[in-house]
Amino acid sequence: MSAMQALLGAALRTGLTWMGRGRLPKINGKLVLPGSKAPIEILRDRWGVPHVFAADLHDLFFGQGFVHAQDRLWQMELNRRTATGRLSEIFGPVALDTDRATRTFGFDRLGREDWARAGEEVRAAGLAYTEGVNAFLTSPTSRMPIEFTLRGHRPEPWRPEDSTAFARVMIWQLSHAW
Repeated sequence: MSAMQALLGAALRTGLTWMGRGRLPKINGKLVLPGSKAPIEILRDRWGVPHVFAADLHDLFFGQGFVHAQDRLWQMELNRRTATGRLSEIFGPVALDTDRATRTFGFDRLGREDWARAGEEVRAAGLAYTEGVNAFLTSPTSRMPIEFTLRGHRPEPWRPEDSTAFARVMIWQLSHAW
């Protein structure tokens, strides 16, 4: 590696680190979000692991969805796009084989069927979680992870079927893929 490449690499690393740190989630203070029925307390331990405390299950799952989006939105977007066969919309032709495979397996279709057959309690939890994810997406205080800026991409609203479709990918990965 030449000295110029090393210098360019160091400058890029410094710039990306600075940009990335500016987009870390807000973990101190209060946020007021539409959608919860009562105050939700989210405490992070010394390792940054969030602990969600809520008065009822709706608010618990709402808080969990918000925290997931706050901490893992890029990963969630990739998971959703993997399950629905839409990675190539972001990454181009290099992802077409993966999109074809996941569409052939039908993870998205199976996830939609799972959601349609879900019981009342599962649907209530899934809807509350989805509301929490979307509360993050629409909150004016939310900062999108740097990957979205680098790809020039804005995530669509989350749907409950996105979660069940990715659950199908996970089922496949933990059984047949082995």
